Amino acid sequence: MAKQKKRQPQQTQSGGMANEAAKNANSLKEILNTDTLGKLKQLEREMKEEGERKAREAAEQKRREQEERERNKSFAELLDDYEKKGGGKYS
Repeated sequence: MAKQKKRQPQQTQSGGMANEAAKNANSLKEILNTDTLGKLKQLEREMKEEGERKAREAAEQKRREQEERERNKSFAELLDDYEKKGGGKYS
């Protein structure tokens, strides 16, 4: 009987090793999944920030171009704009 008792723990140890290996495989899988998920989320944030940055740059460029057009208007164009807005003295 004493021998049987010794064998039982050995069997559970080998079974425990299989369970531990399975747990390690699952935890490795979970680690890889969380790693990959983290990288994907970071990439998504970077792409979003890049899109926002490009949108801001485009808006700034458009504003600069509009400002440049306003500066380069001739007197006749300025006068036409003024009259269209109803800013004439006798309107």
